[in-house]
Amino acid sequence: MVRMMYVITYDPKDKLELVSSVFAQAITALSFEYETEIFLMDRAVHAAVKGYVDGLKAKSFAPLRELLEMYTDMGGKLYVCSPFAQAYHVQKDRCIPGVTDFVDAGMVVVHAKDSTVFTY
Repeated sequence: MVRMMYVITYDPKDKLELVSSVFAQAITALSFEYETEIFLMDRAVHAAVKGYVDGLKAKSFAPLRELLEMYTDMGGKLYVCSPFAQAYHVQKDRCIPGVTDFVDAGMVVVHAKDSTVFTY
């Protein structure tokens, strides 16, 4: 099984094209039936908050909310870094339904071991 891991560190409001392209790449990986995971770290944890990406649309991609929904609907796993979530006051009960779990560095290391990793 091929495993793809994407690590996003940018707030989507600061780097909308980049964050949208990562979700588009991850959706493509899912279409190839690759196991696909996205880890939201640093300011990217904001993307997991309900309503945060509403109305955001990069020129070259579908609206970010649609990309997020498509990604999770296709079975993509979406993880939020617990320490950054705590630092930016992102709480589980305020997150979108597609969030798989809040994780720490150990989970990232374990999953990276057998994955092709892309960082943004």
